Amino acid sequence: MFRETIFPSYVRITRASQKASRRTSERGKLIQTSAIICAAIGVDTDLTLTYQLFAFLLCLIIVSRLSLRIQPPKISVTRRLPKYATAGQAFEYSINVANEGNHTERDLKLIDNPRIVSPDFKQFQQEREPGEETRNAYDRWIGFHRFVWLQRRNTGIVIKQGNVPEISLKATADAMMEALPLRRGIVNFTSTTLLSPDPFGLNYAIQNFSQHEQLMVLPKRYPVSTNFELPGGRHFQPGGINSTWSIGESEEFVSLRDYRDGDSMRKVHWPSTAKREKPVVREFQDEFFVRQALVLDTNTQDSEILEETISVAASLLLQTETSDGLMDLIYASNKTQIVTAGRGYAHVNHQLEALATLSKYEEATDRLHETLSAHRKLISGCILVLPGWSEAQQKLVKSLSSAGIPVALFILTRDENELTNTPARANILPLTEVAERLASL
Repeated sequence: MFRETIFPSYVRITRASQKASRRTSERGKLIQTSAIICAAIGVDTDLTLTYQLFAFLLCLIIVSRLSLRIQPPKISVTRRLPKYATAGQAFEYSINVANEGNHTERDLKLIDNPRIVSPDFKQFQQEREPGEETRNAYDRWIGFHRFVWLQRRNTGIVIKQGNVPEISLKATADAMMEALPLRRGIVNFTSTTLLSPDPFGLNYAIQNFSQHEQLMVLPKRYPVSTNFELPGGRHFQPGGINSTWSIGESEEFVSLRDYRDGDSMRKVHWPSTAKREKPVVREFQDEFFVRQALVLDTNTQDSEILEETISVAASLLLQTETSDGLMDLIYASNKTQIVTAGRGYAHVNHQLEALATLSKYEEATDRLHETLSAHRKLISGCILVLPGWSEAQQKLVKSLSSAGIPVALFILTRDENELTNTPARANILPLTEVAERLASL
């Protein structure tokens, strides 16, 4: 009850703390602390002259604040983000700063502002900060450290303050910003803050520039052993690579021929039909090629296992990328989704983008079973990544094996000793050993 009462104040406290820390420099904080100490010591003016030092420091602080209102810098800023970032990997990007004023600007600083996403009370109750058990009883009871950790993770990125090089009159300069994505998904940027110091370097004038942009953060990935081989081989694909799993037929064809009974009306080439006054159809070339499927199950209540499962899937997608065939990423959200990469289709980055925004889905296993039952005839082999080993997940593996589809199975778990009845060639990945196990496949 107490936590629920004070929880709304946590948002206000973090916002106030952020504003206060930006306005004052380290030197300014030292001066303010010194002024407070001198004020306490110099209460009795008959015993000490410390009050004179307090008066001097107070005047210095006041003059410093007033000077910020005199001729603020005329600056414009433009952010230059990369197309992608990766969770857990620091990266750099630039912000272009243009001096539109009439004098040289020095000692400017930049702060880039992502959209702050605070946790709701339900998330605050359900999730725990890593290492929270090591904090003292009071901190665990209040839970403020947990709130700060959840807010940082939900926001998704930590950005260091950037220093702007000296900018001469009507010139531009690039300030390099260093950022660390904390999670996968979309990170929203809202504004950029410019800090310009007073002549004493005690305080900063603050200017905010609205700049709404998004950054796609791809899942964390691990190195996978080069010894890992895709299951299965080449598979017959009627109509060739341009026709498989497409809606309608591709306009690329091998030749034209007369219509035969049983030909689909979608294959009719209407210009030739009108010219020759009899039905003419397009003929496609049949091919044999490798078509793999990476099937990802997201049916788990453990958020840490879910994240590692998605990271394993992303790692395997990059390792198995090939120009000689196709790779289908199959997963379930509100409905089953199939993202195909390979020649004539999207790049593997589109699959990584899909993984970046994926969330858990309780009915994922059943949906995947239905989809694979309908499309398994098109698949040469299957990589199956599971966040556990439930009865439904075991049934999914058995259905693929009974259909004669070669399966490379990966199971994520907290304790591999708890798993029973796993296939002999299953790859068990405990959370603490995921990187090592993938590197030694």
